Amino acid sequence: MKLVFVTQVIDRGDAVLGFTSRWVQGFARHCERVRVIALEVGDTSDLPENVDVRELGRKGRLSRFLRYRKLLGEAFGEGFDAVLSHMVPRYAIHAHGPARRAGAREFLWYTHAGVDARLLKAIDCVQRVFTATEESLRVETPKRCVTGHGIDTEHFDSAGKLPADPPRLLSVGRLTPKKDPLTIIEALGRLRAEGRDVGLDLVGAGLVKSDESYARAVQQRIEDFRLPDRVRLLGAVPYLEVPANYAAASIVVNSSLTGSLDKVTLEAMASRRPVVSCNDTAPALFAELGEDAELCCFPAGDDAALADRIGRLLDRGPSGRGALGERLRQIVVRDHRVDVLMERLVAEMEASGS
Repeated sequence: MKLVFVTQVIDRGDAVLGFTSRWVQGFARHCERVRVIALEVGDTSDLPENVDVRELGRKGRLSRFLRYRKLLGEAFGEGFDAVLSHMVPRYAIHAHGPARRAGAREFLWYTHAGVDARLLKAIDCVQRVFTATEESLRVETPKRCVTGHGIDTEHFDSAGKLPADPPRLLSVGRLTPKKDPLTIIEALGRLRAEGRDVGLDLVGAGLVKSDESYARAVQQRIEDFRLPDRVRLLGAVPYLEVPANYAAASIVVNSSLTGSLDKVTLEAMASRRPVVSCNDTAPALFAELGEDAELCCFPAGDDAALADRIGRLLDRGPSGRGALGERLRQIVVRDHRVDVLMERLVAEMEASGS
C-alpha cells in the first residue's frame, strides 16, 4: 500500500503533535511508501527513506485548498492508493473528490467527543473511521473501528528514575478551559490546607489568542490560593522533552473535559506514574485494577474528590505508588503500543475495499 497521511503538523519536537512522527515511522514499516501532507513541517530528520513530506502552509484559505487538491492529485498520479486524514474531518471531505476519481481508499482518524456536521459528512466520505475508544467517536456507524491509542512506550518510560521530593503533581495539556487546570489548582489548595508538602507543574500553553485571558485567570487562582511558590507554569514543552516531566512527577492528573480518552493519561501510565483522570473512559480503562481503580478516577470539576484521590495516593508512599505505576504501564504496553496500532491500521486499510 502507498499511503497519503494528512495531518496538521509533522515535527518530531512539536509540543502537541510531535507524536505524529512516530506514527509515520510505524506506517512506513508496513507500507511501500508514505507521503505526509501537513499544514506545517518542522524537524523530520527521524523519518525513514520511504517517507516524503509536502507542506501546505497555514496562510490563505483558498490557496491552501487549491494546493491541497494539487498535492493529492500528484500523489494519486504517482500510484498512492489510500489517504488517511488525521483528526480534522475537513481534510477527508476535501480529499473525497480526488480520491474517488483515482479509485483510492479513504480513511479518517478521529478521537474527540465533539460531533458536528463536518464530522458526519467526513464519515460519509470514508470507508472506515478509526478511533481509540467507543467514547472517542460518538457516532453510531458501521464504519467505526475502535483500535486503541498509539503510545510510544519506549519514549515514555521512567524506569529507574525517581520522582521529585517533595512530591509534585503534573498536568500536561493546553492551558484552556477544556483542560480545566483550575480544578487541579483548587485541589492543590485543599492539599496544602491539610499540611501536605506538594507542588504542581502545569505543562502546556494556550491554543488561541482568547486563551490569554484564561491564562490570567489561572494565574489569579494560583495567587488566590497563595500557591505562587508551589505551582510552576512551564508553558509548551517539546515532545522530546516531555518524558522528563513525567519522570519528575509523583502523580499525574488529567482533568480534561473533552470526554474521550486523553493520550496524556496513557503517556503517564507508560511512564510508570499513577494517574487520576475524570475522562468518561477512565472507569473502564482502570477496571482491572480492582479496588485501586477508584483512586484513578474522579468526577469532572470536583476538586474535593480530586484532592481525596491524590491524598490517598500520597499516603501510599513512593513504593506503593511505584507498584501501581508498574501495573498501569502494563495496560498501555498490552493495549495501546504505537507499533501495534500502526500495524492494525494498515491491515484494516488494506482489507477495506475501495
